[in-house]
Parts: sequence; C-alpha cells; structure tokens
Amino acid sequence: MRTDQFAGLPAAAEKFLTENRRPPRTCPTCGHVTETYLEKYDTFTGMFMTQYPLYRHPLKGGRFAEEFLQTAPWSSGPVHFLGLRVSDGTEFTWSEADMEEWL
Repeated sequence: MRTDQFAGLPAAAEKFLTENRRPPRTCPTCGHVTETYLEKYDTFTGMFMTQYPLYRHPLKGGRFAEEFLQTAPWSSGPVHFLGLRVSDGTEFTWSEADMEEWL
C-alpha cells in the first residue's frame, strides 16, 4: 500500500524541545491555558496532495525553533523526515545512518 509515512523529528531535536520549550501560560483565576507550545507556521505536501503542518515552538529566553521537511525518501510512499532549526542557527537533522535504520 502506498501512503505517507512519518519519521518526525530526530531524537536529539525531541530532547532539545523537552529541555528548552517554554512552558504554557495559565490563567491564575480559571486555570485556562492562554498560550500553547505550538504555532502552525507552514505546511508541506504529502503524496496525495494532503497538506501537513509544520510548527514553530516557543523556547525559553524568547527564542523559537521551527520544524522543516528535511527529506522524504520513497519506501512504499514518502517517508517524511523533519528537521528542527533554532532561531540562533542551530539545526537538528537526521543522519544518513539514522534514516537508513528507520527505513
């Protein structure tokens, strides 16, 4: 079966986000979350012209990190490997070896 497949972000990017993501703000009166972790800022197109979101993650200290489509090699459909670009220029991407292992 041909279909879009998602590898997502590399483990190092997930770890970076866990350690550096800005916590959501909560209303002290009602407890409602007033600011979320994610903001959709772009999309990429999948195999059947489906649009998939890319997110901007607010980080501690006023920085942010944006997801981007690193590559989409074919394996019974495209496998979407995402990278993460931090506003200070740091990038987290999949290595060739890690992509081969995933495939």
